[in-house]
Parts: sequence; C-alpha cells; structure tokens
Amino acid sequence: MRLIDSSVIVKFFSEEPGWEGLREYLYTPISIELSMKELGSALLKKVRKDELDEETAIEILDRCPSIFRYVEQKKNISKAFEIAKKHNTSIYDAMFIASAMKDGYELLTCDKRQAEVARKEGVKTLEV
Repeated sequence: MRLIDSSVIVKFFSEEPGWEGLREYLYTPISIELSMKELGSALLKKVRKDELDEETAIEILDRCPSIFRYVEQKKNISKAFEIAKKHNTSIYDAMFIASAMKDGYELLTCDKRQAEVARKEGVKTLEV
C-alpha cells in the first residue's frame, strides 16, 4: 500500500502538467490529514497568482478530503522531528516519511528531495 504525499495530491487535483498519469495511484488513496492543509495552502497560492479560480479551489477542497483514508500521524511527530533535523528538511515532508515508515507503506511523491530523504531512511519510495 502507498501513502500519498501532498505534492501528488496538489498536482492531481489542480491538474498540473502530468496529472493524468497519477490517476492510477488514487484508487483507495491513503494519506495523512496534513495533506489537506497543504492542499489548501497550495490552492490558495494558485488563486492568488490567478492560476486557478476561487470557485474551482473551493470545489476541490470540499470534495477531496472525503476521498482519502487517513493514517494516524500524531504518534509520528517526534520521529518526523528527528528525520527533519537529520536531513535538514521540513517537518511537513518528514511527517509523510515518518508515517510511511511506521505503517510500512511505500511513499508516493512528486518531490525529488523528499524521495531522496525517504530512501535514506529506508522507506520504499515511488517518485512520479
């Protein structure tokens, strides 16, 4: 099973180049709740830059959370902190890595740096 990070979710739902190829990974998708906050932040940024209209952003935010199953992330914060410190990365990226590691999931990401750190931590990773 795969844990899907925010970069994949944002790319797919905001239809960034290459988004169509992600469809196959979004059947019974699993993530952490942080991904919805990051999706909201990314969509807001796109609205502010006039890359996406507000109505479409709100539609995405209204329907997207119910599509995902979320794994527990609260118990992973200290591990995420250790990973972030060790690899000089964000706590947000490290939360996905720590969650995938704890639950034995493969991490699905569009973020090259995050994939690199995940692999160094022994997490099987698919970079799309």
